[in-house]
Amino acid sequence: MAVAAGVLMVAMMVTIFIDVVLRNLGYQSSAHFFSFTEYALLVMPCLGAPWLVREKGHVYVEILLMYLRPQLRRKFTIGIGFACILVCAVLAWYGFEVTLRNYSLNDVDVRSMDMPRWMVVVFIPIAFSMMAIEFSRFLWRGENFLGDLGGQSGETG
Repeated sequence: MAVAAGVLMVAMMVTIFIDVVLRNLGYQSSAHFFSFTEYALLVMPCLGAPWLVREKGHVYVEILLMYLRPQLRRKFTIGIGFACILVCAVLAWYGFEVTLRNYSLNDVDVRSMDMPRWMVVVFIPIAFSMMAIEFSRFLWRGENFLGDLGGQSGETG
């Protein structure tokens, strides 16, 4: 999924470059360029986010954790992990409901090209489900998912 996000990012960059060059040369660029860029801006983060969680590249605020004792820091980290799983699961559930509703109603996203709306939003429940799985995996294995201040045993406080 992360590789696909990277490919989309490069394709988006190339599309924007071509669009700018064509406009500067006085030509009309394709309206599909703009639609592709909009779709890619939604899909790219959805494809890349689970990989970021796995690689511990997600954003977190460590200011509170750095002032806690190691044992309390560990408990706090576990609580944060469960909160992350819950939030991701709720967003995946609602994303799945929206996708299913769009599919059953045959909703269409009308731009320069018509696209079934479920194809636009299906990446949301997939991404949040994968992120919930990644956070669950960290907790199940007892791994630290918050970097240096996540509460590993052996830390001094």
